[in-house]
Amino acid sequence: MSSTPILLLAYNRADKFERLLESLRSVRADNLIVCVDGPKVHVPGDTERVAAVRTLAESIDWTKKVELIFRPENLGLRANVVASVTHATNAFGKVIVIEDDTVPGRDMIPFLEAMLDRFADETSIEHVSGYHLVPPQRSGVPGIGPRLSRYPESYAWATWQRAWVGYDDELTWAMNASVADLQRIVGSRVGALRWKQNFADAHAGRISTWAYRWLASMWSRDAWVLSPGVNLAHYAGHDDGTHTVLTPKWTELPVYDGALADIVAGDPVPDRKADEWIAQMVFEENLYGLSRGVAISAVLEARKRARARQANRSR
Repeated sequence: MSSTPILLLAYNRADKFERLLESLRSVRADNLIVCVDGPKVHVPGDTERVAAVRTLAESIDWTKKVELIFRPENLGLRANVVASVTHATNAFGKVIVIEDDTVPGRDMIPFLEAMLDRFADETSIEHVSGYHLVPPQRSGVPGIGPRLSRYPESYAWATWQRAWVGYDDELTWAMNASVADLQRIVGSRVGALRWKQNFADAHAGRISTWAYRWLASMWSRDAWVLSPGVNLAHYAGHDDGTHTVLTPKWTELPVYDGALADIVAGDPVPDRKADEWIAQMVFEENLYGLSRGVAISAVLEARKRARARQANRSR
């Protein structure tokens, strides 16, 4: 039975949320926080879809300790994640976070809980991932035990209040960091320039992302992410996920079904080879990504201005 608070983040997808709840029954979590974002009242049918998710949350029957947070209005993913994680970490000092389009494997929560306990006082580590993308042949660390990364996964993860208290929504460090500062972290000048683009898009409101802000907050402290050496969850949001706009260029790894002892053992070291793969495949830290980023920024800026004009006409 898991004693670490587990925060479930949901919105209006009852089918995905129901699948998540079914996957959690066997965990017998005794400290559950369920946060359902409010409906977008201007979107037809959204109130009913959100109501269906809330009904599922109210039907949880495998533990009596369930805190339900139903937002009266829509905050959006970024604000809802930040408010919910802040609430949980302030109350309990640590939290496991699972989004509604994620299906945890058998060992994901035990792994996250074990890492939270083991590295509670290791201030250089601020995030523990439960989802793992990197193919084994692209890893530079032998075995399947935990390893260190610069890149957090945001579908299923865990952190401590000591780390989350340093979350900076204003992107202060990111907007002031030099190319050399970023290159020291990501390893290449092109990668550094790519992240300057990403942070500029987030700061300007062209994209709304808590994950880039959290990553930047950790990088500002030269902190590390703890990653499993195997994949521990299935991400089911590639069809309509808030995070995913484009079809990924990689194939999701199978969910691990071996012994828990094998994935929690060992002293983690940086897996720089795996990070190089993530940099190229996920974040496009290359010349192609850099040039495409310029075009995407222009499109996003045009959309932002169009929305602003529409909002002004509606007043």
